[in-house]
Amino acid sequence: MPTLRFTKRTIDALPYPGKGQVLYRDEMLRGFGLRAGAQSKVYFAEGQVQNRTRRVTIGRADVIGVDAARKRALGVLSDMATGVDPNAEKRRVAQESVTVGQAFDRFFATRTTIADNTRDRYQRTVDLYLKDWRRTPVTSISRQMILTRHQRIGKANGEVTANSVMRHFRSVYNVTAAAHDEFPANPVNILTQARA
Repeated sequence: MPTLRFTKRTIDALPYPGKGQVLYRDEMLRGFGLRAGAQSKVYFAEGQVQNRTRRVTIGRADVIGVDAARKRALGVLSDMATGVDPNAEKRRVAQESVTVGQAFDRFFATRTTIADNTRDRYQRTVDLYLKDWRRTPVTSISRQMILTRHQRIGKANGEVTANSVMRHFRSVYNVTAAAHDEFPANPVNILTQARA
């Protein structure tokens, strides 16, 4: 991997490879690098977190200046040195930001082959029985919330409806969890454990 002193002139002069990527290292800051692809040049920081190599994207070279990118990389590398995995933090934030409504929308987007009547039942679940959860982060739905909602729907609309709503939520949660690492266990599992 070539090492050179990063300046605006040297970055601009680096060629775009025809295929794949070429990584370059900065002479001034260990762990700071640039990835040149076929159409872009992107700064990154690379370091060790708990004996594992982690690479974090800083930004595109045509958007961020060299000095600003080096300063950001120094902050990222400093976090890594204290054991913080910036990529894990990004994943955590992404997981916590997915709402119940978005989870249902993503479910519909990935399950394009489900029958129209099945889709309508899932849509009815989120629009009618889980309406107040639509803007709630899916990872903040607790086991206790599931138990309470299941009991409430069961009393008002019958056990069959309550079970169907929870089956739908479980499926949507599983699809959402499959797209994210370290997602909490599905809270609907409490119904099996509680024999509800």
